[in-house]
Amino acid sequence: MNIIRTSVMGLSSLGAFGVATEKFAIISEMWTNKAVEAITKALEVPITKLNIGDTSLVGILTAANSNGILLPHIFSQREMEKLEETYGDSINIGVVDSKITCLGNCIVTNDNGAIIHENFEPKAVSVIKDILDVEVEKGNIIKSNLVGSHALATNKGLLVHPLTTEMEITWLSERLGVPVNVGTINRGVPYVSVGCFANTKGAIAGKETTGPELQRLYQTLRGM
Repeated sequence: MNIIRTSVMGLSSLGAFGVATEKFAIISEMWTNKAVEAITKALEVPITKLNIGDTSLVGILTAANSNGILLPHIFSQREMEKLEETYGDSINIGVVDSKITCLGNCIVTNDNGAIIHENFEPKAVSVIKDILDVEVEKGNIIKSNLVGSHALATNKGLLVHPLTTEMEITWLSERLGVPVNVGTINRGVPYVSVGCFANTKGAIAGKETTGPELQRLYQTLRGM
């Protein structure tokens, strides 16, 4: 597994600015072309530079697995056109019409399943299930509905908030079909997905991430 430790515009919260799957990755337009080359090499998937909702917060506003990508209703037509032009029919592209717009903070998913914020409306749940093409279950982690910010998933492992209980770890492992480990990012930040985006080939982690944190990240996301 290839791991890059870096920053963008001096920021280490890299998971806010990108989302990765086994088939594709999308990063905000704030990344340089040199960074795109490095990320492409690490993740071993095609990279698309694109802002969402006219902001750089791609990882916070979207959720994706290899089957598709979910957009909040605040997306622009230009953004949708670029996604359709880039991916065509190779992935599902769907809009979640919900009061919840920070989809990345509220959905944790891989190609095996998805855990979502408990307040998603029935119509939104249906779209999430259809676009990601996996079983979807509502739930929380450490009594928080922001499941997407507390967990970072690949198809081989799941890294979660260090206060996650053993019962929650078992539940998450069963629902997403992977081993689960606890950890932090960027020198003790417990919101692991905010500081990193990853697939089974590689991870892009914030520059403040320590050696022990990187080791835990590596062991977990490659399947321990």
